Amino acid sequence: MPDAGPLNAFAEWIATTWLAHLIGGHMWAIPTIQSFHYMSLAILFSTAVVVDLRILGLIARHQTLSSLTTRLTPGIWIGLTGAALTGLLLMIAEPVRSITTWEFQSKMVMLVIVVILTVSLKRTVVANAAQWDAAPAAPGGARVAAVSSMALWMLIILAGRWIAYHA
Repeated sequence: MPDAGPLNAFAEWIATTWLAHLIGGHMWAIPTIQSFHYMSLAILFSTAVVVDLRILGLIARHQTLSSLTTRLTPGIWIGLTGAALTGLLLMIAEPVRSITTWEFQSKMVMLVIVVILTVSLKRTVVANAAQWDAAPAAPGGARVAAVSSMALWMLIILAGRWIAYHA
């Protein structure tokens, strides 16, 4: 993990910004932002898990993988955008409490990995749509990616919750 000195200085600088003061100065701001963060995560997690479970062949077998993926991918990106924006606001509101913790840093690393995995999986599904839609099951690598995706999303949510208990 990065050296705590510069990271701590960066977090302390963020704490002095007008936006940190604006959010921190209103009692209702953080609970409201958290509520939208959780709603965004619910959209993101549920749509990602449905795609992953379809890749595993556990649900929606009557639908082609490519059509389900195409239909649900916007929900993943909408949820990710909402979670990223609200997460950024929460981080700005309490930067020292979040940025410097291993939970936050781990969450960000896992987030980058799962976004790369999701983009790669979506591209692979689209590129191989005819073949995968005709096959009884997705290839083994795709199934491993689906399980990895679900595990990472769960760990990201757990790491996010754990941030609140670190300080």
